[in-house]
Amino acid sequence: MHKTKYISPNGFTLIELLVAMAITGIVAGAIFTAFQSQQKSYLIQDQITEMQQNLRAAMDIMVRDIRMAGYSQGASGFGITAIYPRDKDNNMDVTITGNGAFEFTADFDDNGTLSGGETLLYQLYGNGALCLRRTPGGSAVAENIEALGFAYAFDADGDGILDTYNVGGNQRVIWAVDSDGDNDLDRNLDTNSDGNIDENDGPLPGGNGLIAGTAIADVAPQDIRAVRIWMLARTERGDNGFVNTRTYVIGNKVITPNTDADPGNDHLRMRLLTSTVKCRNMGI
Repeated sequence: MHKTKYISPNGFTLIELLVAMAITGIVAGAIFTAFQSQQKSYLIQDQITEMQQNLRAAMDIMVRDIRMAGYSQGASGFGITAIYPRDKDNNMDVTITGNGAFEFTADFDDNGTLSGGETLLYQLYGNGALCLRRTPGGSAVAENIEALGFAYAFDADGDGILDTYNVGGNQRVIWAVDSDGDNDLDRNLDTNSDGNIDENDGPLPGGNGLIAGTAIADVAPQDIRAVRIWMLARTERGDNGFVNTRTYVIGNKVITPNTDADPGNDHLRMRLLTSTVKCRNMGI
């Protein structure tokens, strides 16, 4: 025989209802917390992916263009024209608020004369989150760029070889910048002569400021033969659960987001990309 379970004609008691509601609330809360965590992780990864794609695409475009600096079919007057750092309004700025800028010409239409559209300038501009701009045109090549830096290798003596300095008995290529805004290279960024350009050449890890570098004789832009590029990108939105304590070197700038003067970048994830371009039309 089958036994029939007895169900109270009075229904559930208040205590039973409260226990059931409490269990339901706990389960629902756990499900919501897990969903929220997964959603946050997805949004963060989506931003990081977008930032990295943005950074790589911008670097590829810039490298391709800079490789053409000085290109011409035997015509004179083409080359690197301006290397001084600038602010977001295109004014010369050699302080920590300035960023690298690079201007050059190339005979893209092969007519032997400099015409419209053959002077290219890469720089940062904008209010708040900066954009990488390529002029003429002025359109943004990449958004949410935190900093841009350039350094330059050169052949000042015209012997067809990049100029070097001594590092422990070995010769290393000089990577120099214009530190005073006169459009000449005047500082080797390797302050401590260890062969590297890093935060140990200026403000130490956790610090912010400029790498002073080592003085060199002024070098004109037309003697530049290679360009080293640093580009630091950031996510569009911050994450209050994340504090960016990394130290980044971008040209002669040293930035540590959680200790610098910009409170808006403390919780932003960032990525630094570097590249070196040989200016094959500039003599080497």
